[in-house]
Amino acid sequence: MSTITKTFIPIDEDESDDDSFNYPNTSISLKECSKLSIHGVEVHNVSRDEAVALVLELTQKKDRFHHVLFLDPIRLLRVKKGQKLNRIPKKASLVIPSEDGYQWVSAKTGEHFKEKISIIGLITDILRYAEKNNLTVFFLGSTEKVIEKLYSNLAKHFPKLRIVGRHSAQISKQRELMVKEAIRKTEPDILFLGMDFPKQEIWIENNQSFFTKSVVVGTWDTFEILAGEKRIPDYFQLRGLNWLWYIITHPWNIANIYRAIYFYLWAKLGKAS
Repeated sequence: MSTITKTFIPIDEDESDDDSFNYPNTSISLKECSKLSIHGVEVHNVSRDEAVALVLELTQKKDRFHHVLFLDPIRLLRVKKGQKLNRIPKKASLVIPSEDGYQWVSAKTGEHFKEKISIIGLITDILRYAEKNNLTVFFLGSTEKVIEKLYSNLAKHFPKLRIVGRHSAQISKQRELMVKEAIRKTEPDILFLGMDFPKQEIWIENNQSFFTKSVVVGTWDTFEILAGEKRIPDYFQLRGLNWLWYIITHPWNIANIYRAIYFYLWAKLGKAS
C-alpha cells in the first residue's frame, strides 16, 4: 500500500521553493481498489490522488513490468468487449478513465466516478512524485524536436528529476532496437510513452521483454502539450474534454465522430454493460 499527499501546481508556474509541494494523506492499494465495468471494460474507480498512489505502489513492487492505461470515452470504445483490442485493458495493471464524458455513464447506472481525471494533471503529479522519491524515468515518443523541448521544460521545472533516457519515436528498426536495449539496461522506474493510440498500446504489448520491472505509462500526445508544441483551449482542458477538441479539429475522422455520438447515446439511452 502506498501513501501520498499532493497539492497540484501547473507545470508552467514558478516552483522555486520545492517545499511548497505539500501532500494531503492518501492511502490505497490495487487489491482494495474498486472497479466499474463499461462496455465490458473494467476501469479502476479512483481519484487523482489515489491514481498517483497506485502508480507509486507499482514502482515499488519490482515483480514485473506494469502497464498503466488511460482510456477516454473514444478510446474505450475501441477496446470494448468484442473488439480485437479488448485484450489490452485486460492485461493492464491499472486502467484509468481519463477526461470527461464518464459522468453520462454515472447518471445512467448510479455508479459514480470518484473524480474526473485529467491526463495532463495526473502525468504532472507523477513527475512530481518521481522527483520527490528519486525515481528514474525514460521518455520515448513523438518527434526529436518535441522530445528535446520536453526535456528542456522538465529540467527547468523538475531540476532533480532523474531522466535516464529520452528518444523520439521516429526511428529506424535498427535504431529502435538500440533504444529498447537502452531501456532494458537503464531499467527506469517509469517509462513514459508518447505515441498514437493504439500503436502505443500494441508497442507495449510486443516489447514487454525490454521493460523488465518498469511501470510503463502511455500518454498519447501529452509530450506535445508539456513541450508547448500543442495548445488545447482552456475551456476544453478545464472540463477534461481534450478528446472532444481533437474531434472538432479533426472533422475528417468520421470514425471518432461516430464513436462520440454512439457513446453519448449509449450512456443516455442504451443498456449499461
